[in-house]
Amino acid sequence: MKIFPTFLISFLFLLTACGESENLNIDNGEFVDDEYNPSSQEMSFEQLISDIDQNDSLRLGHSLAYSREDGASMEVTIYVNAKNETVKLVEQYVNANSPSISSNVFHFKSGAIISSKELFEEGEGEDGYFVERITYYNKKEEPIITKRKTAPYEDQLDKEVHELVEKQKCYYDKAMRALERKGEFSVTFQGFVKEEPYLYLIVGENTKNGYYSPLVVQYMTPLIKKLQEDEVGMLGTPLSIDFDQLSGAEGYEYQILLSASIRK
Repeated sequence: MKIFPTFLISFLFLLTACGESENLNIDNGEFVDDEYNPSSQEMSFEQLISDIDQNDSLRLGHSLAYSREDGASMEVTIYVNAKNETVKLVEQYVNANSPSISSNVFHFKSGAIISSKELFEEGEGEDGYFVERITYYNKKEEPIITKRKTAPYEDQLDKEVHELVEKQKCYYDKAMRALERKGEFSVTFQGFVKEEPYLYLIVGENTKNGYYSPLVVQYMTPLIKKLQEDEVGMLGTPLSIDFDQLSGAEGYEYQILLSASIRK
């Protein structure tokens, strides 16, 4: 697991910013009727974003891939530069009882958020449509411009034109909780699942219907044996883990447990 704890600690004070991913609200602002033309300020933001996205020297790390019994899921990827500064967060999630994969992408400069890009679905059934909402921020991390566009299908969004709407701040605190394994993304022992040929260690929040994450057990360490011997009694035990991701057949990604210990 390449999460770079040194920069995560320094990154905590930045938590100012897409509302809880499961509670995105429809904008109340009225759309502008005229065709939208980006300002020079927006174009400068887009250049910064492009520079980050095209930088192939960035290091990246992953949160655990979390799921819930109601169908909700959450996973975050973090990118840092040579100075160990966070420059990008990608939050992918599925809301409860929803078939759509939504995302929030955040870009940063010198430790402060400069933009957020949200992709989500509004409406239900035949009345549903996809929304792309982009917000740019000043040095105080206050939204200065929000624009959005909609389309009946996600792959049609590129053909649509943005329209200015009411300023909307997008928060990344939930993404950080997933990376830091805090709150609803805390890591406690939640049992084992055997699916031949693999044994999975299940970790997650110690609550009913909470987020959980499976990891493939590679080695029968003393701790794994201890947890197996008293599986019920050890439920809820706080764990510290290290893991890696491997791609399997048909693009399926496995979380491989590298090490585990009881967290004091």
